Amino acid sequence: MVNVLSLACLVASATAAQKWPGLRTTFGINPFGGFFHPQPRTVAEAEAEGSGWHKISSCGDGGKFLGNRYIEQFGHSLILIFDDAGYIAGSQSMVRTLYVDDSLVDLNAHPAYQLDYLGDWEAYFTTAYFVDPEIICGVGRSEADFNRDGTGDRLLIQVGESPDMLATIPQLEADALAEADWYEHKCFPGMGKHVIGFNYEPEQDCDKVMPLQILYHEGQLSGFVWQHNAKIPQDPSGADIWEYPNAMAVGAIIDHPAKCTIEHTTNPGMSTMHHYFLDSPWMSYC
Repeated sequence: MVNVLSLACLVASATAAQKWPGLRTTFGINPFGGFFHPQPRTVAEAEAEGSGWHKISSCGDGGKFLGNRYIEQFGHSLILIFDDAGYIAGSQSMVRTLYVDDSLVDLNAHPAYQLDYLGDWEAYFTTAYFVDPEIICGVGRSEADFNRDGTGDRLLIQVGESPDMLATIPQLEADALAEADWYEHKCFPGMGKHVIGFNYEPEQDCDKVMPLQILYHEGQLSGFVWQHNAKIPQDPSGADIWEYPNAMAVGAIIDHPAKCTIEHTTNPGMSTMHHYFLDSPWMSYC
């Protein structure tokens, strides 16, 4: 018993010491009410019996995206990317064209959306990498790397058809706000400070804003949010993974939201998903 307890303490200590000790998704007011879902950070966890993840591509397959990709089997909208050593390396959001109203929004207007296929399904993919892309389909990370960094050590957004076309997200809030494309928005408990591409102008074109919100806690990068102007269905067999903000929720996050942002909450609908690199994101304060 003592040995088991000692091992558990060592694992807990290693996790606490990691740069990013968690990977959780989906905000909720009640952290114990089916939100802040812990996601697999190793292939072993993704392939465990009953995990609900299904492999859709491998490093050797080529294509637009890097890594060994696993999709949650029933909702078919959240994809996790693992390196060749079996460690978490990124994530994707899949928006099937079936759910996109081209008369209201133009997802082709921003290069963060890449049109591709999953089997016979045509969909837009948004892609985030958490580690150096050069190692994802090479040696991958070592156990020591994972023990030190946890979920990763950087946030890169793919903005083109090739995985070497990347936008680097600043690690520090101050550095993000010094860049021309990012603007300070509101802090919300359990989320953190939001830095987004909305520039406070009421007539801003929503289609040309990167579909990403950056999250900072105490000035440090702590996660991100995918934001899609489409109503993406929930996983019918499990807990909800998508958030559907209304106009009031948008106003609580975005300072002086553009008119199109408010309009999109009702038509065609808006789907967001918080991704947290913290193990207890509900403790994020303002």
